[in-house]
Amino acid sequence: MAHLDRNPVALLRRPYLRLAVLSAAAASAAYGLGVVLPHVSAVVAAVTALISVRPTFHASMKEALRQVLAVVLGAGLALAAMELVGYSALALFATILVCYAAARVLRLGEEGALAVSVTVILVVGPHFSSDAVEARFFGVLLGSALALVTSYFTRPGTPDGRALADLVTQSERAATVMSAVAETLDSSDGKVAPALARRWLLDAEDILSCVVATRQAAVDAAEGARWSPMIDRERALAVVRQARMTERTAVTLVSMCRDLDVAAARGEPLHDGLAMSLSDVLLATAEAIGQQSEKALSHPAEPLSEATGPIPVARRARTEAAAHVRHLDDTTPLLLGGSLLRDAEKITEALSGQ
Repeated sequence: MAHLDRNPVALLRRPYLRLAVLSAAAASAAYGLGVVLPHVSAVVAAVTALISVRPTFHASMKEALRQVLAVVLGAGLALAAMELVGYSALALFATILVCYAAARVLRLGEEGALAVSVTVILVVGPHFSSDAVEARFFGVLLGSALALVTSYFTRPGTPDGRALADLVTQSERAATVMSAVAETLDSSDGKVAPALARRWLLDAEDILSCVVATRQAAVDAAEGARWSPMIDRERALAVVRQARMTERTAVTLVSMCRDLDVAAARGEPLHDGLAMSLSDVLLATAEAIGQQSEKALSHPAEPLSEATGPIPVARRARTEAAAHVRHLDDTTPLLLGGSLLRDAEKITEALSGQ
């Protein structure tokens, strides 16, 4: 943290601070332009810009278009109500209900309903006239436009590209954990320290948590393709498939590490021959994870070949390890070995598109 504090460039790259700075810049710019431009409410423009900036361009595009539509609908109905009863607590109550109804129809959610309510109240506030309403509405348009431009810079790259990069990172972490397990089994005669097994499990659970969050981001990017010219829908859908493939791998890795954690707590080592065979299986599986994630950078969700590369190597290693498992008499090593072999097979099946 101290290093980041001494490095302003690195600090500005942090997503939250970047969003805060750009949101403040958008609101300030909207206010400044609103003061200069005729028939534009500077305050409304600033508020609209501030509440419309989103972490991604497509989210801001969707928010801006929906907000303008909702404001037009809400303001129109609110003006009609206020022409009849005047600006009062009852009129304000009706205005907010209209805003929430419009937000419901447009699927803006609770936050969107609140944002539209604030904007509509600003547009049709007390002491309104036709000129004032026009200026406030143009303020909404100006603020939305500036929020849209600002959101383009909130995070570098495209949403699907960022999701893919995050998925590859988590796949590499998964391969690293699996390689560590394999090397430990090989070098420790099948005995794993409980603290080490616990660390593997925590790492695997963190990988799964990150992958699940990234999958949500990938799905959001695919759904947002209609709002953004920067997102190629077909590639975004491929990234979603890659996310599901990576999630299957992460779920299985958690299962493997949980079995190892339980076995380590019991203190029962694996048979030497089985430990070496399982080590070969896990190393080949880790190699498959790494190779598929490397290919995914240019071709997301492209499965590995079953004829060449790490998949047939892993299959042969599993066959050899299975032979050791069949000759075991001890229940715990038998169950653990069989479980690890089945989980390794699940991962290669996911990576080969089965």
